[in-house]
Amino acid sequence: MLTPKVSVVIPAYNYAQYLPKALDSIMNQSYANLEILVIDDGSTDGTAERVKPYRSMINYIYKENGGTPSALNLGLSLATGKYICWLSADDMFLGEKVSKQVELMEGDPSLGFSYTSFVVIDANGKKQYDVNSAYFPDKQEMVTKLMEGCFINGSSVMMNSAALKKIGNFDENLPQAHDYDLWFRLLRHFGCGFLMEHLLAYRWHGENMSQNPDEACSVIVRERAKRLFPEWLN
Repeated sequence: MLTPKVSVVIPAYNYAQYLPKALDSIMNQSYANLEILVIDDGSTDGTAERVKPYRSMINYIYKENGGTPSALNLGLSLATGKYICWLSADDMFLGEKVSKQVELMEGDPSLGFSYTSFVVIDANGKKQYDVNSAYFPDKQEMVTKLMEGCFINGSSVMMNSAALKKIGNFDENLPQAHDYDLWFRLLRHFGCGFLMEHLLAYRWHGENMSQNPDEACSVIVRERAKRLFPEWLN
C-alpha cells in the first residue's frame, strides 16, 4: 500500500497535562510517514517544557494566543502532507486510525475528507462510552442532517490538503463552530467518507469548549450553508 505523508496538527492551549498522551497516541500509530505539528497558542502552563522530550520528532511552534481556528490555520499553512488530521491536545488516536483512513481516502479520490466514530474518556483517560457517529452516504441527506447539528468530531477527521486549498482554511472569525463551517464548505465540492470504527478517544473533562457552546456561531454557519446549498436548503 502507498503511504502518502499525513500531517497531524495539534492546536494546544493550556493542556500540558494531556498533550503527551496525544503525542504518544500518534507515535503509537503503525503508519510511518507522519508529520506532527504542535501549535502552542500562547499557553501559560508549561506546555513548551512538557513537549521537550518530543522535540526531535515534532515541529513545535509557539504563537501568541489567537484562538483555536488561528492555531489550526497556522498548522495547515505549515503542513506538507497529502492528508491532514487535526487532533485536539486533550484527545488521542486509537487503533490503526491513520492507516485505515488513508486506505479509505486513497481508495476514492473524490473524498475531500473522512471521519470516524469515537469513544468518550474522562479526565483520567478512563473509557466512559462509545459514540457511533451518524453518517449519510447521500450527500443531500448528509447536508440536511448536518443542519440539525454537527455530528462530526473534528479530531476524528482526515482532510485532503488539495481539497483545503480549493475551499480555504478555517474561519478565524468563528471562535466556535469553525469546524462545522468547514464541513459544509468541503461538502459543496467533495465527497465525505466514514469509518464506523471507534478510532478516536475524545476526552470529556468539563473544560471542553463544547461545554459552553456559542449558539450564535452555529446560527451563522447554518445561514451560510443555506447559501451554499440553495437547491436543498430553503
